[in-house]
Amino acid sequence: MSDTAKPAHLFVLIHGLWGTASHMETIERFIKDALPDATEDAIVTIKPSCFRFWKTYDGLELNSKKIVAEIFYEIESLKEKNNLNVTKISFVGYSLGGLLSRYVIGLLNELKFFDKIKPVFFTTFATPHVGIQFFNDNLFDFIANRFGPYLFGKSGGQLFISDYDKVLVAMADPDQKFLMGLKKFEKHILLANIRNDRTVAFFTSYITNYSPFEDFDQIKIAYLEGLPEVKIANKVVTPKFVDLTKTDRLSIEDKRVFVGNIQEETPFVRRYKWTKILIIVLLASFIVPFWIPLVFCTSTIVSIYSFIKIKVIKAPVISEHWKRVTNFVYGHSPIDPEDRKTGMERREARRTLDRHESFRGDTSNMAEQTVDRVLYAEEQLMRKTSRTDDGNYGSTDETEENDCREEEEERVPIGEVDRELNDVVVAARIPVLKDYKSFPLFQDPRFKLPLNKERLYIVENLNQLDWIKIPVFLDVWNAHDGIVARRGINTNPKGASTIGLWTSILRNHMKSEAKNGSSA
Repeated sequence: MSDTAKPAHLFVLIHGLWGTASHMETIERFIKDALPDATEDAIVTIKPSCFRFWKTYDGLELNSKKIVAEIFYEIESLKEKNNLNVTKISFVGYSLGGLLSRYVIGLLNELKFFDKIKPVFFTTFATPHVGIQFFNDNLFDFIANRFGPYLFGKSGGQLFISDYDKVLVAMADPDQKFLMGLKKFEKHILLANIRNDRTVAFFTSYITNYSPFEDFDQIKIAYLEGLPEVKIANKVVTPKFVDLTKTDRLSIEDKRVFVGNIQEETPFVRRYKWTKILIIVLLASFIVPFWIPLVFCTSTIVSIYSFIKIKVIKAPVISEHWKRVTNFVYGHSPIDPEDRKTGMERREARRTLDRHESFRGDTSNMAEQTVDRVLYAEEQLMRKTSRTDDGNYGSTDETEENDCREEEEERVPIGEVDRELNDVVVAARIPVLKDYKSFPLFQDPRFKLPLNKERLYIVENLNQLDWIKIPVFLDVWNAHDGIVARRGINTNPKGASTIGLWTSILRNHMKSEAKNGSSA
């Protein structure tokens, strides 16, 4: 092995509750496609698979230590098998994966990991940074708030901030390792759905105490100007970055001519009201009486099993592992034989899962889909009578379930993207995204949520970071799925185009760093 190992930038892509590594596949493809020509570092990725499906119930601490161990094994394997030295690291977390990323960062910071490896990008997609809470005054929200903490194992209590340790509060404490580590990253970016995400509400993914999109039919959405069109899956779409400086409630004149927040390439099933009625009837007649009891009973059983497992299973000893990593990768010691063996086994396991991970009938996937459909039905049945229909008629972006991702997807080009133009446009629009004092909807006290002291503490402290906050609007049934194009690029071209534009933020920073480095 050569002594002149090439420097590498490792992107850690972490999925969410009930998820699998395959959920991060579209993001991974865009990273590998868009970033290599913006830097001299080798771009490498890892999608940890050690906590998939029901294992996500096991809480932030255990799963984060597993993820850290998997990162360490990969750093060792990259050095031994690929002659790559990981010198930079970035995290991309989706949903619960964003919270796991923050916990992992805290563990790494405690180990002084960032003294060796430079932290660069931290990004979350639809992550409940402020926890989960329902605010509507109805029976469903009352039941959800009361029983939600017990339905998703230890993770459920942490998400609802009903756990004894108040982990999410601790993770926002400026004097603890989590926020101290997060502050070391050069860029902090979040993407939050403003609508159609019934899993993670806007307020918690955007880190705010405002929820201005409840009366959506009374709001006119404006998008960032000049965003280039992209052709994906033979469909011409534009990224859906919302301009909150121009998004506002309808004026009297607007109401006379407003036809709804309609987007291009709206699927057939979203164009007509009767499809919404049909879906609600199907949900009420099948999902409610049969599916919900099955899924929630299964979730309860798995939660009990998870609590027992946590008390029995031993977490990886990451401090000792980090010593071995530094001795081999950044020192002159040989790799530990057991680490070599385990690292290669983990690599092979991830490759196998990438090829075959489907589990079409896995009950954790059933649970996620059922919860989303229940929340959709509740939203439609409980919402106030509106004078204008917002056109949200149900369906995923292109096909209803479309659980099967195309096996040929890897061979399909991402699309026709003018990356250089994207880079220029994004650089010019970043100030608009950060002009928080100019958001009209955030000036209306009616949209302010009654957050408790713990959640306000989280909002206040996390907002001390210099965020690039990107509000996203996708006119799909399940925007929580769509924001990461979880079922593949072709099934959600608008979500995919949004990811593509996000990579331009990364590209611009990388090019700036390379330019500064060459001129130094």
